[in-house]
Amino acid sequence: MDFRALKASMDEAFQSILEILQDGQLPEEQLVNKFSRLCTQLHVQAGDDWAGEAEDFAHLANQLLQAVKKGKREDAIRLVDSLQDAQDYCHRTYKS
Repeated sequence: MDFRALKASMDEAFQSILEILQDGQLPEEQLVNKFSRLCTQLHVQAGDDWAGEAEDFAHLANQLLQAVKKGKREDAIRLVDSLQDAQDYCHRTYKS
């Protein structure tokens, strides 16, 4: 998958996760698993200058998946907040 398609798929999955959590629900494991896999793919494609941030983001996505598997909604909310912060930082720092 090329970078733009990967990023668009990640954004779509993440927005769905956000909406579900904002509605007071826990997202389905399948959706979060897809998001986590996409984040891992992004890490693989990351340039050397932002590979560390991509790795951290993929790690947070995996932690989110584990929280969802365990049914821990509050942990999922906290992790989504952390993912948003990491995304904002990365976009501010590495956007050309």
